[in-house]
Amino acid sequence: MDRLPEEVVLHILAFLQVPDIVHLQAVSRRYLTLGRDNTLWKTECFEDSRAESLRRRNFLLGKQDARIAELRNAVTALPGPDLTAWDVSQLRGSPQPRTSDDPGAEARIQRARALANWEPGYPDERLDYYDEYVHRHAPVNVAWLDLPKAQASDKEEYRETTGCATLNDGDGHVNHIVAPLDDGSICIWDVSDRSTATAGGRGRLTAQSRSGLLTGLPLDEIAESHIMMTETGAVECVSIDNTRRRGYFAVQRSLHEVDVNTLQLVSTKNYPWPITALSEAQGTTPLTVGTNWTVHLHDPRDPAFTGSEPSTTGELIGGSTYSHATLAQPGPLSILHDPGHTQDPASIWVAGRFTSLLHYDRRFFPRLLGTIHSGARIAALSSLPYPIVPQSLDLIRNPETSISALAAARSAPGTTILAAAEYKGKGSLELYGLPRVQPYQNRQTASASKLLAVAPHGGRIVFSDGDGNLKWVERDGYSHVRTFNINDALPGGEQATLDASAYGIWSSTASEMPGQGDIVQKITPMHPVSTSSTAAGAREERQDVSQSNLLLWTGDGRLGVLGFGPGNPLGEDQWREKIAVGVEAESTEERAKGDAERQYGMAMRRALERNADEVRFVRGLGMMG
Repeated sequence: MDRLPEEVVLHILAFLQVPDIVHLQAVSRRYLTLGRDNTLWKTECFEDSRAESLRRRNFLLGKQDARIAELRNAVTALPGPDLTAWDVSQLRGSPQPRTSDDPGAEARIQRARALANWEPGYPDERLDYYDEYVHRHAPVNVAWLDLPKAQASDKEEYRETTGCATLNDGDGHVNHIVAPLDDGSICIWDVSDRSTATAGGRGRLTAQSRSGLLTGLPLDEIAESHIMMTETGAVECVSIDNTRRRGYFAVQRSLHEVDVNTLQLVSTKNYPWPITALSEAQGTTPLTVGTNWTVHLHDPRDPAFTGSEPSTTGELIGGSTYSHATLAQPGPLSILHDPGHTQDPASIWVAGRFTSLLHYDRRFFPRLLGTIHSGARIAALSSLPYPIVPQSLDLIRNPETSISALAAARSAPGTTILAAAEYKGKGSLELYGLPRVQPYQNRQTASASKLLAVAPHGGRIVFSDGDGNLKWVERDGYSHVRTFNINDALPGGEQATLDASAYGIWSSTASEMPGQGDIVQKITPMHPVSTSSTAAGAREERQDVSQSNLLLWTGDGRLGVLGFGPGNPLGEDQWREKIAVGVEAESTEERAKGDAERQYGMAMRRALERNADEVRFVRGLGMMG
């Protein structure tokens, strides 16, 4: 095998099962490289994709007996909107247009079209498809960061975080997490990556400021600090300037600027209304501040903010430093700067409880340049630095579309705004292509509850909903990849699920009960998708597999790092290893007792669920009478 050319070895690997390919990587450095071949894993990802499943379905339907096909069409041929040529051909039982009379050639052509239609990567993007396969199929694990313990006089055992942001290094990789706590303090955790050269940060708490730093209250007024930090309930209330190493924290009507290196308060500026959203802080670019009724530009060079005379005579962007935009409706929740970093560097997009996206330009602020009507109330905005592909170029559903037309659309310059929203009580995942607005709104299959957060994650899009679910879909916005419920990973999650099931008779399902379980309010990729990102990174040492983790901030004030694979996403620290050793040292009697308790809990859960089903059934009969 060692003497075979790489092309021959890769051809042999194509016939192996995935576990065998993974085991082969441990043989030598050569087979590690070959076992991570991008084309090989791209094919493996495609084999399990929805596009390939649909292609195989079409192939089997084409070979189906005519009488069975007639019966199938009699059941499925119901009137519906937006039918394509492919839909009509399937409903009528007519064969899909063929491109070749040779069955083998036809199968190869259709497979090539399905592969081109599914491929998430863009021409100038280098996706690591081995990482993609891991993210699509490996177990999901969440490591929760250790929060400082509360004082003995408090009811809660641990403090709660009231927001979060990331502190990045020079290459854009996240090294630290910065979060304010409900006692008015600020904490910093080290979450740097593991590699062959370093052990990584492992989520260690590296710094904490004094209590009351953000509230201005003394140490003994913890309850008052908790009220001040949680009253507004803003999700985007923290923004970190990685260049100047400054953090901006919104607390009610005040915007505090903090030196991240020393955790000392630098300055404070008050606004006329409670602050509900902050934009990303980007060096000399003014920070955009959204309040209940206004939108402001905050420039750190403003002498009114710094309390000193300006060191330069340059004019501030946006004209007067005190100008602001007034909103016709209250409630901005998310502010996006320069989506994709490829279009207009002065562009500002604002969304929230109103039903349109507001577009401002920093050079003409506070004049409103335009709006995009959504009809939904948007909770979060994010961006993908690549153009949106119109549904009309779907190669499977539109047989007349050519691969070249799809490739041209992918190569065109553009950016996609991602929006997590709520429309008539259901979740709405919305994609808006720029510069020419091309909207796509998934309001049918996204979620039965409101969407709370959205972010690009590798070659997929991830979003969270009000039932505690994290869902991954393809970049088309509707092809489902996988789902994970955050309550399955919470400490003591099994007992929490049992308690929720006890009240199932008062709701259709326990997961739909208000106040039951936790939710993910904010999703932050640890390695953001950008046009300059590479598949293997630019560092000399080799990074661990699947380091494209997600930072999660939950409604109960927890911070977690979501990763893929059997191991802890943050690695094992010494104190964690000691705990593991202690667990191994437990007696047989203790382990048997723990197993019996878990089995009893699951049996009670099933019994309560059956009882709830019976009660709902009987209650329904009474309503019919």
